[in-house]
Amino acid sequence: MGLTKIVVLPVLRRHWALHATRCAKDGTPPPRNAFETAYDRFARSAAKRWAQLQDAEPGTARDYARKAAQTLLDASRDPEEAFLVVVGGGRGDANPLEVRHPAALPEKLVRRRLRLLSRGRHEEHLWRSRAWLASAPVLAPLLATPITKWPIVYAAWRWKENSMATKGADALGSAPMRFVADPALDALLGAEPLAAAKAERAVPGVGGAVAHKLRWLGDRGLLDDDDDDEQLPGAA
Repeated sequence: MGLTKIVVLPVLRRHWALHATRCAKDGTPPPRNAFETAYDRFARSAAKRWAQLQDAEPGTARDYARKAAQTLLDASRDPEEAFLVVVGGGRGDANPLEVRHPAALPEKLVRRRLRLLSRGRHEEHLWRSRAWLASAPVLAPLLATPITKWPIVYAAWRWKENSMATKGADALGSAPMRFVADPALDALLGAEPLAAAKAERAVPGVGGAVAHKLRWLGDRGLLDDDDDDEQLPGAA
């Protein structure tokens, strides 16, 4: 059994970015079944195309396509779902969890927030996974027509994502969990909102989770929210 490493970073007052990385015990990825292998190929192809769109010149058709794709992805899943999908990845029992957080955040608070996330999201993602699975018979006839296959591909992706998020929510509530208070992360608590580039320099890989959280907050007008309720320890 491997280990899932979680990093908790406050982004803006009570809003946190959560980043997870699954690590195999021997450093190698776990075996994949046929469906997971096909899904991995699709994900790699999508990631390659996405990387190409990232290099598009501002104002070009490719730039508009990137923005449209980003809007669709952000609308499809919120930052917490993206986090739960990683926690719930793989087969078999959930990995033990190592939760790294700023030392200024009390362990009790971090533990409570993760427990609430587990309770609040399990039923939601379970219902969504069943709903997307139920859409398969409706969309299946598209495979035999010249019409685009993207609706059924998208439905399969959403079913898979919500299934893994359900498992991730279960893991947060039941898997062995160890908390690591890291004083080095306290330096990220001063400026609000937390810049994704700054977070990436401190913890490689976490910048994407912070950027996603900031987009999610911005889309809801929360970056301009002056409400200072639940001010986080160590924050300005």
